Amino acid sequence: MLNYFVMGYPARVDQSMGPGNANPIYSSIVPDYGNNTYSASGYFIWTKSLTGYPWDIKTYDSKFVYDRSTESGWNDPTSFKRFTADLPMTQRCVRSGGAGATLKIPASNTSYKSYSQCLPYLTQPLGYVMNSISAPNTVNVGNVGPTRTRRFTYKYSCDANYANCQFMEVYSLGLGIGLFDWKYYVNKNGSYTLQQESIINQEQGGQTVPSLPCASSYE
Repeated sequence: MLNYFVMGYPARVDQSMGPGNANPIYSSIVPDYGNNTYSASGYFIWTKSLTGYPWDIKTYDSKFVYDRSTESGWNDPTSFKRFTADLPMTQRCVRSGGAGATLKIPASNTSYKSYSQCLPYLTQPLGYVMNSISAPNTVNVGNVGPTRTRRFTYKYSCDANYANCQFMEVYSLGLGIGLFDWKYYVNKNGSYTLQQESIINQEQGGQTVPSLPCASSYE
């Protein structure tokens, strides 16, 4: 799945995904072997501006890819939100032509902390969470063209039966290019209503260094 979440090498050295109608996405991964093989564990970052912040930080090991932290606002990299325990997003490896397993995470494992000036000040519950990865299909992506794509669907604030989820996010992940589309939905009277879409479907030159002044955001 890392081949879908992160832009491939060597493109990620000096390329990124750009608007679209939204912020760019600069992919970086630690450790970076400088090829298209990956370590047993590590983390990767989607950086959303040339200044190095805001960002999303994901981790991985031999079993899963996890969500760790995200920005809190767009101007201060010492302020962010981080899960108390990394939230499983998908299996690290899924069948090449099939969907991944649906992951159900109980509310007891989905709390997150808000940080300011690198220090936590508030812990909040997210509720029950259900995550899934689709089977691949081919999508025509901006100036990239036909791209093998999987969709990561993230439903949260669900009830104890993993139903009636209040929010849903759908991430389109292209093989070798990473994130190129994000949709945010709110459950209104039992139907998901699209609230926002970020289209990031133009491959372009440019790279940046993530701004990470707080070790607690990524370690």
